[in-house]
Amino acid sequence: MEIFSDKSTIEFLTIATEFCAFVEKTAKFSRVDYLNKMHKLLSLVYLKAALLQPDENHEFEGESEAFLSEYEYEYIKRTASQKLGVYDQYINVYNSATNDSRYEQVEISEAIADIYHNLKNFVENCRSASEECATASRIELINDFKEYWGFRTLSLLAALHALVYLEDLQSEDDDEEDETQADLENSKANKFFSDFMDSYHKKID
Repeated sequence: MEIFSDKSTIEFLTIATEFCAFVEKTAKFSRVDYLNKMHKLLSLVYLKAALLQPDENHEFEGESEAFLSEYEYEYIKRTASQKLGVYDQYINVYNSATNDSRYEQVEISEAIADIYHNLKNFVENCRSASEECATASRIELINDFKEYWGFRTLSLLAALHALVYLEDLQSEDDDEEDETQADLENSKANKFFSDFMDSYHKKID
């Protein structure tokens, strides 16, 4: 396909494919390994997306195909939430549709599923569809990155950074605790995220 003559597209497709494969194998990783690898892969996803060159064919009117069903989306979200456990907290992300400084709150698992949704459709359009669909998918991906999932990626990276470097993570193997202890951990994680994200957004406002 002609779009694969662009080096930046090839590099993005490579990391997007790896990210999707990793998310689909969430259950195979420990919580600590999952968070560490997610943080590193997502950093590369954002970098490679930012390096994609906009399509100069502004008159292109092709349409991409949708490969991810609602059921598959919910499965990805639920699997991520189960892996994160008490660390699946709400984070603030820019609501780009309003074009102002207000935020919307989403769970970490939902942000992961949203990013996966965009990348998976792009990967599958490049793999299985026509050149017209692949080109349309690339155009949509870049536009959505600028207006939607790029914001989610940055907010998610901030949350993952806090978990990987600042939080005392526990593996899911250590989750056999009584309800009182679970409540304490949940309260601790909630306060940690609230304090960190408030400080983070004050710095970037």
